[in-house]
Amino acid sequence: MSYQVKDIFRLHARDFVFQTRYIREKLLRGNRLKTLFLCNSYPKSGTHLLYQILYSLPGLVKWDDIVSVQALCGVMNTADHIRWKIGSAPDRAIVRSHLMCTDEILEILQEHHCKLLFIYRDLRDVAVSHARWVTKEPRIFLHPIYQQMSGFDEQLMSSIKGVPVGSPFGSNVSQPDIGQDFARWKGWLSHPETLTIKFEDLVGERGGGSEEKRLYLVEQILDHLEMSLPADQIRSKFASTAMDPEESHTFKKGGKGSIGGWQTYFKEEHKDAFKKVAGDLLIELDYEQDLNW
Repeated sequence: MSYQVKDIFRLHARDFVFQTRYIREKLLRGNRLKTLFLCNSYPKSGTHLLYQILYSLPGLVKWDDIVSVQALCGVMNTADHIRWKIGSAPDRAIVRSHLMCTDEILEILQEHHCKLLFIYRDLRDVAVSHARWVTKEPRIFLHPIYQQMSGFDEQLMSSIKGVPVGSPFGSNVSQPDIGQDFARWKGWLSHPETLTIKFEDLVGERGGGSEEKRLYLVEQILDHLEMSLPADQIRSKFASTAMDPEESHTFKKGGKGSIGGWQTYFKEEHKDAFKKVAGDLLIELDYEQDLNW
């Protein structure tokens, strides 16, 4: 399997559209700065859960596009694409994104005066969600490969161990193992201007978490965005039971958005493979005490 020429042409056409919007936006605003709110995540980690909270805040604007380092067809997006796409968003827009932490991306975000938030999740639940997503989404470049696999156990293993170049024979697409992949996003956890959020702390009682942790996180989000709301309004508006989980495709996957849903799907071979590629990372992210799980 190879990247299709039509995909390349389509991406160039798409970039031309965003470049045009970007230039128009700059001309209309002149020297006036705008503020954007980056709802960033490691893919399949609960982007929409955070997005729901952000678009429920007064004065923030919904924006339909998602900015990612990689197109669905597998081609890596250019820095110009990311710059033009983010720059085309209106003032006070919530920009959903899957952007790794690199100096080049940080420079682009600084240009656009972005308030930065990053959500991540237990990578075992991410692997389950990723495998189910790729299997069901025909637009994803890995979809034909996953469709050829014998069943979900093999698909889940590929989401853990990755897909090497040449597998199947003749393929020039690939996916790193989940530990290598997350390493590209890990810098957000120590970035001083980014509020980092654990999915498990934000999911609340509906997903098997703590409602107090969720509401405390909402307060942290408000502080980070230099906003405030009365405590009673935070509790009534942002309790997990007050939000609609059906709006989030991530919530319905990987154990229906609950904590530890991976345990339903992981067999011993999945656990062993995961420990090899990302076991130490789980400990570092405080999801496990040791490798005896």
